[in-house]
Amino acid sequence: MKKALLFFTFCFIISCSPEDSDPLKNDETLPPVETPTSTTESEMDIASVEENFPAGSLNSYFSNALISDRFNNINRANPIQITEFDAVNNRIKTNYRNLNNLLIKAKNNQSWFVTQDSEAATVVEIKDINNNDGWITLGNTYLGTLNTAIGATVEFFNPFVNYEIIKDKPLFDSYPTSVIEGEFNYIQPGGIFEKSDGTYILLTPIVFGSHYKRSIYYASSTNLDDWVFHNKKILSTNTIPFAKTNGNVFSTGNPLKLDNGNLLVLLGVEQPNNNYTSAYMIMDENLNIIQQPKKIMIPQWNESDKNSFPLSITKFNNQYRLLLHKRSQGFIDREIHEIIFSNLSDALDLNKGIISSKIIHKGRLSEGYLKGKADNATYVTFKSKLYIIIGSEEVPSNYLTSNNREYGLMRLHNEKWFHDSRSPLIVNPVQLQNKYPIYNWAWDHLGGFISPIIKNNTMYLFMAFGTDDPDYYISGIKIPLN
Repeated sequence: MKKALLFFTFCFIISCSPEDSDPLKNDETLPPVETPTSTTESEMDIASVEENFPAGSLNSYFSNALISDRFNNINRANPIQITEFDAVNNRIKTNYRNLNNLLIKAKNNQSWFVTQDSEAATVVEIKDINNNDGWITLGNTYLGTLNTAIGATVEFFNPFVNYEIIKDKPLFDSYPTSVIEGEFNYIQPGGIFEKSDGTYILLTPIVFGSHYKRSIYYASSTNLDDWVFHNKKILSTNTIPFAKTNGNVFSTGNPLKLDNGNLLVLLGVEQPNNNYTSAYMIMDENLNIIQQPKKIMIPQWNESDKNSFPLSITKFNNQYRLLLHKRSQGFIDREIHEIIFSNLSDALDLNKGIISSKIIHKGRLSEGYLKGKADNATYVTFKSKLYIIIGSEEVPSNYLTSNNREYGLMRLHNEKWFHDSRSPLIVNPVQLQNKYPIYNWAWDHLGGFISPIIKNNTMYLFMAFGTDDPDYYISGIKIPLN
């Protein structure tokens, strides 16, 4: 559903700083999908064992919200199939045995649904679950016609078991349609931070037309639920020497707080040749720019013939980690890389102190919802553990996530990244506006950037929900962590 833009293909080779003895080499081994290790496959088939997570981990606060497979939503080696159909009582049985998942309630009691085919072309409400005999009684059909043939593949779907949308509407009570630069297409999130006075700032890149121009504005809040948009421009490309005039500049990831209290903001900057480059600026908490935008001077991420932008930066265990997006004309060939380094300014300005560089996501080499356009990821630290919330827009398939960007979770364990096999875990209410008209602005897909913050035992995620008219509405979701 997401509109596509075409860009030039380019290659990626990371080199070390001059004082390093050997050049770094890319690791083409992508992060594995976690699977249960304490149960054999035959036992899994009997008990419908799914991946379990340690209590208190970030993963443990998510439920399996889009169940596409009996054991692993990413690999999809064991699809859910109809095994019996009772036409008189309008009910089905399937080979999915962990029906307790379908008994998990959303906060506002939104229903579970059976969906079928690409982009949820068929949506049928689940009326009742009999966990004893396995019958799933169906209710109203809200889209399409359910294929009830024995062996037909289905998915179970209830995005609201994992989150609630703040006020069930777009973020601003009075939603703007124009700024001082003119009318715009949509607003996207570009990073959130808390000020020293306890209030919050959300950077909000503004997209004009079909991405022909983008500038950075902001919104503020005192409580993360109520937001005010400010028609005050922070940055446009007209003040960036290496940028295209009246082109695109946007912030990504949450600003990194420096020791002096200032904030490092990652930037994607459109160059005169229409390629994007990776950059950053430094500002104070009052949004005054202290250091003007400059390129990230790590080779292969700043040259004019390359096409990339940064996604997220964090400091974890006394090392800095940076995620970057490598663009490609072929969406499926896009990549997400992680660079680890020891000193912030040495790495970003001088290409020194680089510890490692690896590809952590490439659409062509991935499976499930990850097999597609890899274009968004952001770090989250929770209870001294590091995670990545990762978004991908799947290539056309027979699943709900076909052509739709949705988000899953990765966790760092022994310096390796592992996918949560239940992913995607954060899915917009695809086609559910037919049941819940209140979501008629959020039914299509999710936008390309998200901004997380954890406060008061709740993870707030600010993101854009797609409708294609306009492309997106910015909003926020809340995920309870208790």
